[in-house]
Amino acid sequence: MIVSLAVGLAACWSTRTLFGVLAPLGAVFLYARGYWLLAAWIGLLIAFAASALAALFYPGAIREAALSLGALVAVAAYIGLLLIPASLRRGNHSAVPRRPEPGQPEGLGPVPAHGAIHPDDRAAIAHAAAYAFWTGVPQVTGYRLRQPDGSYHWTELRAEPGYGVSVDVDAMISRPDDRWSVAESLGTTMEAVKAAKVIESLHGKAWAFDAMGRFTYVTPAAQVAIDMALEDLNRRLGEREFIDGGEAGWMRGVHPDDVDRAASTLRHCLKTGEPWNIEYRMLRATGQYVWHRISARPTRDDNGQITGWFGTSIDIDVYKKTEAALRAREQHLEQLIDTVPAMIWSMTGAGHPVYLNRRMMEVTGATTETVTAPDGSLTLKRMIHPDFLEQAERTFARSVATGAPYAIKYLQRRADGTYRWTETRAEALRDEAGQIIRWYGVSVDIHDLITTQTELHLRKQELTRLVDLVPSFLWRLTPDGAPNFFNRRFIDFLGLDEGSLEQPQTEQYAAALKAAVHPDDADRVWAGLKACLSSGRPFAMRYRLRRHDGVYRWMDGRAEPLLDEDGSIIQWHGLSHDIDDQLRVEEALRESERSLRQLVETLPALIYCAAPNGEPIYRSEKLREFLGFGLADKDEEGTTRLTGTLDAIIHPDDLPDVKERYAHSLATGSPYAMKHRLRRADGAYRWVETRTAAMRNAEGEIIQWNGICFEIEDQVRAQEALTLTQERLARAAQAASLAELSASIAHEVNQPLAAVVANSHACQRWLTSDPPNLERAQKTVERIIRDANSAADVVGRVRALFRQTVEARNLWQLDTILHEARDLMLEEATRRRIRVEVDVEPGLPPLALDRIQIQQVLVNLIRNGLEAMEPAQRGALHIRSMRAGELIRTEVRDTGAGISAIEKVFEPFFSTKSHGMGMGLAISRTIIESHGGRLWAEDNQPSGAIFIFTLPVEAKADHDR
Repeated sequence: MIVSLAVGLAACWSTRTLFGVLAPLGAVFLYARGYWLLAAWIGLLIAFAASALAALFYPGAIREAALSLGALVAVAAYIGLLLIPASLRRGNHSAVPRRPEPGQPEGLGPVPAHGAIHPDDRAAIAHAAAYAFWTGVPQVTGYRLRQPDGSYHWTELRAEPGYGVSVDVDAMISRPDDRWSVAESLGTTMEAVKAAKVIESLHGKAWAFDAMGRFTYVTPAAQVAIDMALEDLNRRLGEREFIDGGEAGWMRGVHPDDVDRAASTLRHCLKTGEPWNIEYRMLRATGQYVWHRISARPTRDDNGQITGWFGTSIDIDVYKKTEAALRAREQHLEQLIDTVPAMIWSMTGAGHPVYLNRRMMEVTGATTETVTAPDGSLTLKRMIHPDFLEQAERTFARSVATGAPYAIKYLQRRADGTYRWTETRAEALRDEAGQIIRWYGVSVDIHDLITTQTELHLRKQELTRLVDLVPSFLWRLTPDGAPNFFNRRFIDFLGLDEGSLEQPQTEQYAAALKAAVHPDDADRVWAGLKACLSSGRPFAMRYRLRRHDGVYRWMDGRAEPLLDEDGSIIQWHGLSHDIDDQLRVEEALRESERSLRQLVETLPALIYCAAPNGEPIYRSEKLREFLGFGLADKDEEGTTRLTGTLDAIIHPDDLPDVKERYAHSLATGSPYAMKHRLRRADGAYRWVETRTAAMRNAEGEIIQWNGICFEIEDQVRAQEALTLTQERLARAAQAASLAELSASIAHEVNQPLAAVVANSHACQRWLTSDPPNLERAQKTVERIIRDANSAADVVGRVRALFRQTVEARNLWQLDTILHEARDLMLEEATRRRIRVEVDVEPGLPPLALDRIQIQQVLVNLIRNGLEAMEPAQRGALHIRSMRAGELIRTEVRDTGAGISAIEKVFEPFFSTKSHGMGMGLAISRTIIESHGGRLWAEDNQPSGAIFIFTLPVEAKADHDR
């Protein structure tokens, strides 16, 4: 074993392959038994399965290596199976030193001296040992052992065959005190019994029967084997004698399939005197049928008459099982060799072909006949490319002559006429004298491997150029930290001599690197590198290196260890990147960032930033102090940071509008601007104006939202106070104007009316006098007419205030007037927390109208709608304008309480408001009708009112209204 292991390792080292391990594996199969042999077979099976899986799932070089390993395993298994018969012949005594000699008993305990065994039991022990030797079946028997006081005690002994048995066999158990089966009268079979006893002393089991086939003598071993006594064997099972075709008791112990053949051949022998030789299955006492080989011979008197028969039966079940196992192993080996993914062949010691496996014949189209020359030697002309034929023949001849392993790579011709790269290896099998008795070889397709190696060589060249051209400094260290490789860019950076690079010189590299590290960084660099070398941790550090011109540049150095399968460091691979310019830019950026941050933090505003989806990512210090919590303090599982933040800081009444407007901005990318109430850290809500705009990249994609909040609490309060004051002043002005107008009308109309009354009385007196004074009455009537015309003129002047003319009308776009009116009321709508939405149908034609008058109508309708929706302090006022035939239809919809008396609201001095004058809608209807249109009101569903007015596309003023 030691010599074969040494030879195998030397072969592995010299050929750089694993085929050298065939020598120690052969020794294992030749000498090992039991668990060692089982472990060897299991190892080969695992290796073959792993190689098959690797070849199936991994292409390229891994597949080729797996195929080579599978071929090696197949050859090793083939050698093992060939060596098993030799190991069986050698016997287990070579592996188990304490085996007894063949035929000698091996006790369950120490074997006693021959004199210590009871005289009556010595023959039984001898018979058990003989039977075990001939059959291979262990025999367990009892015997009486003499004690120190001279008495005998029963004990057991196990008689082994004395040689190895490759199949499992149950031991047979017997006892010397079992009665011997001997007939009361031996009669003419005396000679047969004597012969049987002689056979018994040699084989351990014998018997005798008379000329009619009736047993007269059976040894204990025989009767134990079949569990029958003499009377059981001779019992007649019918009317006829056995020799005449009847059945005997011993036939019950024969297998049903063999009993007829055994009985008929025995009858023939009894009648003719021919020797009886037969094999059949006999029933053991354990209930199992086992194969026996039976031989019987007749004894004759002086006249040649048969006087009896003697014979023996040998248990050949071990032989039968071993033969079946060998046949199964041989078949398995043939299948294994034929299915293994390699071409396997063998030759004689002289180099004559004797075997090609099926795969080799299928792949190459060759047979044993086509590769055998007329003289029986090997010919390779039909299998090898002509360019490699001479080299292959010369290498083969040298191996056959010297016995050296055969190994060659060549182009092999395939069955389809193509050539593929193939590697062939062969090892010689030698006998104990060292003579070559067989050559075993394997041929493996390495075409893909050769192609891959060629591609790898080209890639290696490309990788070398890439390493030299990469814009970084690449280097390699030994496990001890000595540099042994610098790429071209690093060499040029350090200014190393070109002549020193023919061979990597660790000392020159180390000296150059040591001199290049900045003195202020040297201690830190070498200490950090030493710690990484000892611990195996990756190296990462920034330091300064001196360029060849003497300028120091900042470097970012990193290194990782390359480990083997055991975790040991093979070498270190490192990269140093020049970051000097980057550090300068980073320092400038940091300074700029500090300035910008100071600017942001000192601005008198609340600043924040958000991601493209609106999630907050930054808040200024002032904003954090105002809110009283940080960026992630309101994060909760199951909700976004944006939702949690808005719910925490926005007033509940403003939250829906804020979310709606902010979601619209996030969806469209439009700027966000809104006034709302924001919760301060002390819990108080303050009015703020929030504006947010999107920051976009060069492609126009939103990368961030930037926003700012201004606190406008004081402005809102002041604006509300101002608005209330303006409303009170407007109402006072309206009341004063109305009072002045009323006084003016009363003053102007009172005098002519008084004159009319006075003249009427005078006319009445002149007409009722006797006689009537018609002349005076006529003059009085003329004065009445004059004063009435004067009153009409006064009324005409008052009416002139409401009469509209077309002289001040121009063409105007109605949507422009709508937006102007909306903008005039926007401040009041914001104060009331109501949105004003305008929807104008595109393409409306311009109208001839008085812009100021139509604007006043819209302002009056919008103000009425806002006042109607004020109790809810929420919602939207909708203004919609569209074309309806030859008219332009405009609607103002509110969601207030609605109007109970729709027609009366247009009457002068009728108002639904506690402080209203009741003139707004009346004057508005007058203005619309003066433009040739119509103004009316309807109920809005589910709540509120709709004020609708129409204007003709070609306006015609009606001066008669």
